[in-house]
Amino acid sequence: MIELNTGVVYFRHTPGAKAMVQSWRKAMLRQKGRSDLTENVNDQSLFNQVVRGADIGTSTWSVDSWRTELERSNVTMPRGLKWPADVRKVHRSREGHEPCLPGEGCTPLPFTYGTLPIRPFTGGHTWFNQNVQGMEGHELPQNEPITVHFTFQFGDTKDYPHGKRQRAREAALWAVDPPEYFTEGVFVALDGSTYDMDYKARVYKRFPEWSPQRHMFMDAPQRQAVRDLLGLSRAIDGSIMVLPKLWCHCDRYWNFLTRCRMPMLQHMELPFGCPMDSLYDTMRWNMKGVKFREHTFLNNSNVPQVMSDNTVIVTVAKAGEAVTQPATRTSVQLAHGAPLTAVKEAVLKANPHVRVIKIANVDLRRLCRWLGSRRQQEEFNKLILYILTESSRYCPNEDYGGYGARGFDWQNPFTAYNCTWGFVSPAPFPLEEQQCALGEKPSSSGGQKRIDGKLIERVDLREASVGMVERDNSTTCPRQMLCDYNTLPDGRITKPITWCNIEGYNGMKQEWQPTVRKMLSEMPGGRCTYPPGDVAGMLGFNRNGHYVGF
Repeated sequence: MIELNTGVVYFRHTPGAKAMVQSWRKAMLRQKGRSDLTENVNDQSLFNQVVRGADIGTSTWSVDSWRTELERSNVTMPRGLKWPADVRKVHRSREGHEPCLPGEGCTPLPFTYGTLPIRPFTGGHTWFNQNVQGMEGHELPQNEPITVHFTFQFGDTKDYPHGKRQRAREAALWAVDPPEYFTEGVFVALDGSTYDMDYKARVYKRFPEWSPQRHMFMDAPQRQAVRDLLGLSRAIDGSIMVLPKLWCHCDRYWNFLTRCRMPMLQHMELPFGCPMDSLYDTMRWNMKGVKFREHTFLNNSNVPQVMSDNTVIVTVAKAGEAVTQPATRTSVQLAHGAPLTAVKEAVLKANPHVRVIKIANVDLRRLCRWLGSRRQQEEFNKLILYILTESSRYCPNEDYGGYGARGFDWQNPFTAYNCTWGFVSPAPFPLEEQQCALGEKPSSSGGQKRIDGKLIERVDLREASVGMVERDNSTTCPRQMLCDYNTLPDGRITKPITWCNIEGYNGMKQEWQPTVRKMLSEMPGGRCTYPPGDVAGMLGFNRNGHYVGF
């Protein structure tokens, strides 16, 4: 039987139930004082050790026997009960439990149990990832949600449930935010999606469904949009960023994936609108005091009407085109390449009472990423390097994955798993103010003068800053058991990004060092070739993980 979750438990007041709770209680009490306890020893794991049984209706225990037992506890069951194949099973414990309660003695008693229906008693993955509240039949009374257990989430610490609170806010299930949460400051939001359908079609054509690279390439533009939106909110003093709707094209799971889904959920639709903690470490954002709101914020019923009544849409002219739209109380247009700092003045001039600023991603990318000073640029770059980096792995069964492989040793680079890791922070903002003005850059020909042996020409650097050199994907380590790359709160990087297991990882046995050094010395540039991502394996390697050349 699969593991039972104890997030929501309902007990009937029967002798068997009380006896089982007594056994559960004693199992937990026996753990007190142990010095070797780990996170795997908890109330749920102990519950599963105590509650073991078989389906009622098997040859060892019939429905009639169960009815007789229930009647002794004054619980009635209809006669002639049929057990449909699509109905959840009821189980009976294999062993009796001793209640040892006052007036009830210690005679061992059996315990019957079943699982609660998943639609009214939904879990975190079912609600937030599978979107059970939008499935067919969600409007039926028997499917009305009663509880949402926040399982399969990330970002919590021992001090605070950062991930759970963020998910609750996204789903409008967090009811304790003060009124000022919905009214303070000016809110900056993305108008529309972070990428277009043509881009999605190209990525989907390049990478198959099972490849985590599809997820990493689709994440890159939305991570860049989050960076730019956060930068715009910083340029507008006192404003607060509203996160865009985020999409996941591969499910985040600590085990192996099949078709980028949990093996037991092959029907799940991809992509899906995913919670923030699937892509970002919410603890990092909160630790740094970043002011932001969930993507559903402006649709929350607690947001007053005055906010939408004072919304200004910002557009930016295309390259080479002049500003043609006059400013109104609800819209402004800026010149192509205008700095982020120019938005505040233009918007306040159009509507001094503005409360919400919306801008489409295509317009946001036409602005120059300048916050006002080199110091502000440096501080912002340190911030995004920390909060926009996350350490999450995606391990496809299709790429020689799977537990229990012959000879598996996670410390052996030739038998360890092949996982794709993300997410790397997007490119930093430029550090020079002339990025938003005329300047000079090295040239191959036609320059006006020569300085230190380099040919120089005057150019308009605004286009260069608007069209920043961006990463086309969010991958850190593309095919590795463990990825040592991460960032620290001060913006420092822990270790360089590696491309495959033989380049090394924390925990690899030292006995393999001579072998991997020799292999790396035979490779172009002294390191692995970058994995293609659209097919399993790596160029130049055989299925045993050994380098054989091209």
